[in-house]
Amino acid sequence: MHEQPRGPLAIPEEVIQFETGRTTADWCVLLDASDAPTFSHAQLIEHLEHIYGLETRWASTIAVRYEAARGIEREVAVPADVVAAMIFKPAARRRFEHLSRAEQRNLLIWLDEAADLRERQARIDEMLAQLSAAAG
Repeated sequence: MHEQPRGPLAIPEEVIQFETGRTTADWCVLLDASDAPTFSHAQLIEHLEHIYGLETRWASTIAVRYEAARGIEREVAVPADVVAAMIFKPAARRRFEHLSRAEQRNLLIWLDEAADLRERQARIDEMLAQLSAAAG
């Protein structure tokens, strides 16, 4: 499944710079100087919020982009509704497990961007269908 990036990695660099005042490369330099590779994902977001004054959504976006740029792989917590849906789609589950952590996170972020529970369920169904098709 080689799709275009989703979530924070799909945001154009011009938007990142406009919304945060810096490019992703600039953020990487600042975060490297802050010893950010030793931070947990939550600590990285908190650092961006408290030290640089970013809103939570932009702090999270920069954290994901930083981790992707630096090849930092973190365990991904899969929400219970996704785990439950994957029980009946073992091929999709296996395909999901073989995605990189960044790809997994991007899919989960996309699910979290759903406007309501109905849209979230539709997105889960779409994700599982795509993963099943890619696995076959």
